[in-house]
Amino acid sequence: METLVRSKPATGRAKTWSEKLRPELKPKIVTPSLKWQKKFGSGKMLIATPLLVDRLIREIPKGNVTTINAIRKKLAADFGADYTCPITTGIFTWIVAHAAEEDKRH
Repeated sequence: METLVRSKPATGRAKTWSEKLRPELKPKIVTPSLKWQKKFGSGKMLIATPLLVDRLIREIPKGNVTTINAIRKKLAADFGADYTCPITTGIFTWIVAHAAEEDKRH
């Protein structure tokens, strides 16, 4: 059974999870709004990319585990940011997991 996803490219077919890794995306460092800073902290925030998250996850030795927060801290340190966006990192981790499962099936 093929997994259906919501977004569709111009071809009219659903994008695969691997396509959602989107290699054209570049990481960005932003200054969040005051509302965001009150909730998550002040300073420079990294908006990573699905491929950056994928690379970090692939570095985890087989049999070991990590947390989203550890991934976020590593990404922030690598890019000189104070922290990494928790929402996009969670979304990108979801994409990476589904892409890996998709690759396993093919």
